[in-house]
Amino acid sequence: MNGPGTLVTVEIETLAHGGDGLGRVDGRVCFVPFALPGDRVLGRVNRRTPSAWWATLLKVERPSPDRVPCLGGAAVRAERAYLWGCLAYPAQSEWKRRIAADCLARIAKITPELRLVEDPSQRLGYRTRAEFHGDGEDLGYYAHRTHDILPMPRCPLCHDRVNEMLAELAPLKVRGSVTVTVHPETGEALIWASPATGPRLAGHFQNVNWPGDGRPRARFEMDGVPVVNGTFCQSGLLLNRLLVREVRAMAGGCRSLLDLYCGNGNLSLGMAREGVRVTGMDHAGEAVDAARAAGAGDYLRGGEEAMARAVAAGGHRVILLDPPRTGAAALTPALAAADAARIVYVSCDPATLARDLRALAAGGWRVSDAAVLDLFPHTPHLETVCLLQRD
Repeated sequence: MNGPGTLVTVEIETLAHGGDGLGRVDGRVCFVPFALPGDRVLGRVNRRTPSAWWATLLKVERPSPDRVPCLGGAAVRAERAYLWGCLAYPAQSEWKRRIAADCLARIAKITPELRLVEDPSQRLGYRTRAEFHGDGEDLGYYAHRTHDILPMPRCPLCHDRVNEMLAELAPLKVRGSVTVTVHPETGEALIWASPATGPRLAGHFQNVNWPGDGRPRARFEMDGVPVVNGTFCQSGLLLNRLLVREVRAMAGGCRSLLDLYCGNGNLSLGMAREGVRVTGMDHAGEAVDAARAAGAGDYLRGGEEAMARAVAAGGHRVILLDPPRTGAAALTPALAAADAARIVYVSCDPATLARDLRALAAGGWRVSDAAVLDLFPHTPHLETVCLLQRD
């Protein structure tokens, strides 16, 4: 029997993009979440295609040298929420660099040197933003790739203030999702809730919003950038400083910058305040409006068609883009022909980054500097920043 339910023993050779362990069974690729390179594991096949199998980890028969207690033993009750919780930290950062390098080599056909940027002081307690889920009884994270709620009194990856908010929310029998965002230095807290839960939470907490509530969005400022309830921000606002620093360095002291997918101005508001002529554009209206209200730079609402027109119009020495996980395929024709001196591309998905870099190579753009940033310790998520210049 080779179908779903088959028991397989797998020697895990590597980690795949997305974080699953990868080995082979009778020559066929087999993905096993929570398995680590060097593990020999027993798994149960739960899905198969002609080219690959997926298996649920049942037992670690021989542990990898890099296997450690989940988050140092701090996450015993909710291990299924932390895909890389049992991977030793030095190995985590190196695997992130390898995963990014593999995507660039396979898809973009390039092999740039990738610098690794991390902050050893921010490996636990770094998350200033976390989404929790409730079913009316329990509140916690979803187990990996399921909607099974894992109740927990605290998350070791979260800032103390987030955990305080979690403890206050838990007795309220939350139903639906709740995202808590906190200022790591002042303790200010925002709550973004599902419509079914938001009105009730507003009776217990300040700064609560939900989709369609019609009230002004609560917000605070971090490093001079507005953080607006219900809009995107990095999950670790202190680690975000590493990203801002890398972008500024790659922008090279420019005098004019076009910031695409700018959001709340996270990567460019600081430069605008220092006199750089910044034009920012994004479809995320609430965030863009907050950036514009900061009084520095010209931040505009606009989708990808408007962004492409802005690129074609020219006049900016540096083009900065930080697209969503799906990448910026709609903009690559305009970017390939851009008259800028530099492109700084920030990506949370090395596969779509590699796809777009391959398209930009048609316009003569080459990666001259690249860094992998670990903004999400103990998870497979990574951020890659590339500086592109023409031959």
